[in-house]
Amino acid sequence: MISPFAAFFYAVFNPLLLGLNRWEGTRWLTAFFLPHMVVPPTPTLVAIRVLGSVLFLGGSVLFLICAAQVYLGKLLHWRVATHGFYAVIRHPQYTGLILAGLGLTILWPRFLTLEFLALMVFLYFLLARDEEQRMLRAHPEAYPAYQQRTGMFWPRVRRRPVAAKPLTAPAAVLLLVVRQPSSEG
Repeated sequence: MISPFAAFFYAVFNPLLLGLNRWEGTRWLTAFFLPHMVVPPTPTLVAIRVLGSVLFLGGSVLFLICAAQVYLGKLLHWRVATHGFYAVIRHPQYTGLILAGLGLTILWPRFLTLEFLALMVFLYFLLARDEEQRMLRAHPEAYPAYQQRTGMFWPRVRRRPVAAKPLTAPAAVLLLVVRQPSSEG
C-alpha cells in the first residue's frame, strides 16, 4: 500500500524525473543522485552509504558536544567558548549540522534533501556572519585575533614557508640537461 505522501510525491515529481531522464544532458541527475532506487548494491554504493552514516553520526556528535560546551558554559558562567573545538573553528555547531545534513543527503538521496542542504548551508553562513558582527561589538579587543587564528566552519590551514635548499651538483646537472632546448628541429 502506498502512503498518501508517497502518492503525492511521485505524482508531482515523476513527470519531472521522467523529463530529466529524457535528455542526455540531465540524464545523469536521475542516475547519479538516486542510484539506490534502480541498481543493486555494489561495494562502491555500500561505501558511500557507510560514508553517509559516518558523516551523519559524526556531525550529530560534534553538534551535541559543542552545544553542551556552549550551554554548560552559559549555565556555569565559564568563559566565552574558545577552547575545545572552538579553538580551531569559530562555528563548530554549524559545521556539525552541515556534516550531519550532508550525511543525511547521502543516506536519503533526494533532490529535496539536496536543496534543503544548500539552503541550510547558506542560512548558517548568514547566521554565522551576524553572530560574528555581534561578537566584534561585544569583544572588540579579543575577537579579531580569534578570527585570525580560527576558521569559520573548517580549521584554518596554515602553510609554513619552506626554506629553499641549495641544489646538489647532480641535481643541478640534471636540471640543466632537462631544461636545455633540443637541437633537433
